[in-house]
Amino acid sequence: MAGRKGSCATLEEFDVLEWLLSGKPVPLVIDGVEFALRQPTPLEVDRMQYQQTRARDKALTDYRADGLGDAPVTDGLAETIRIYNEMQDMAYRQAQEAGDTDAATSIAREQEQTARQWPTTLADERARDFARRTTARWCVDNLLEGDKTAWRELTTPDPLERREVAQAVQRLLMLVNHDPNSNRRTQ
Repeated sequence: MAGRKGSCATLEEFDVLEWLLSGKPVPLVIDGVEFALRQPTPLEVDRMQYQQTRARDKALTDYRADGLGDAPVTDGLAETIRIYNEMQDMAYRQAQEAGDTDAATSIAREQEQTARQWPTTLADERARDFARRTTARWCVDNLLEGDKTAWRELTTPDPLERREVAQAVQRLLMLVNHDPNSNRRTQ
C-alpha cells in the first residue's frame, strides 16, 4: 500500500502482492474500534481449505439428495453471469478495435476460465455459497486480532453481516488465493 498512512485500506488501494510480502494483518474498523485478520500460516491455509472443501462437498451432496442437482441456478446468479459476459464481450471488442490482440486474447482466456467456474445447477450454487460462508467464518474465528469483547458487542448477532467484516475477509482471501503458502511463519 504505497503512500497510504491510514490503518484501513480501500479495495482499490489494496496491493495484494505488497501486502502479501509484508505479512501484515488485514485491518478493519467497526464503529471506530480497530481489529485485524492476520495472515494465516501455511498449516492454517491447509486447514481452511480443508474446511472449505468439506463444507462444499457435504452441502453439494445434501442439495443433490434434495433434488436440486438438475435445477437451474437462481435468477440472480443467471443475471450476474449475463452482466459479466456482456462486460467481457465489450472489453474484448474494444481491445480488438484498438488492435490490442494481447489484451483481447487475455480477456477471452479469462472469460473461458471463469465460465468453467460458474455454478451450473442450484445445488452447485448453494454449495458454493455455503462453502464461502463457512470459509469466512473460519477466517474470523481463527485469525481475528483485537478486543474480543468489543468484537462480540459490535458484531452480534452475525459478524459476516457487517460490510467491514466481509471486505476484510475478501481481502484476506485475495492474499491466500494469490499465493496460499507464501507466508513462511511457522505455527
